Amino acid sequence: MDKVDATILKMLEKNARVPFSKIADVLKISESTVRKRVKKLIKEGYIKRFTIEYGKSANVISLIKVKTDININFVANKIANTKNVRKVYTVTGEYDIIAFISAENPIEINNTINTIRNMKGVEGSLSFFVLKTF
Repeated sequence: MDKVDATILKMLEKNARVPFSKIADVLKISESTVRKRVKKLIKEGYIKRFTIEYGKSANVISLIKVKTDININFVANKIANTKNVRKVYTVTGEYDIIAFISAENPIEINNTINTIRNMKGVEGSLSFFVLKTF
């Protein structure tokens, strides 16, 4: 990887939707060169995926226990369709479900967690506010 590739990565990191033409203008290279370099960066594993970050100010990871007599997939599906819930995973271990929650503020987060806790089949939960992502 050279300085040009590093600059491309930094620009895409700040805004994954930055047009290749803008990158080309900044680097004073052609748009097709940018396109080829991005393709190479993907192939070499420097870029794994293009994604979004929600513009929400509060993010929580919640571990959820399901009662033993209840179908985990049924509860996970209900949680996945709850307001502010972004992703849901069924997992092995002490807890049965992990939910990623994003909302505008802690009050909305609390309302979402209370909604989940009051669902039929939920035995308990343990939630963590996300401080920083890497």
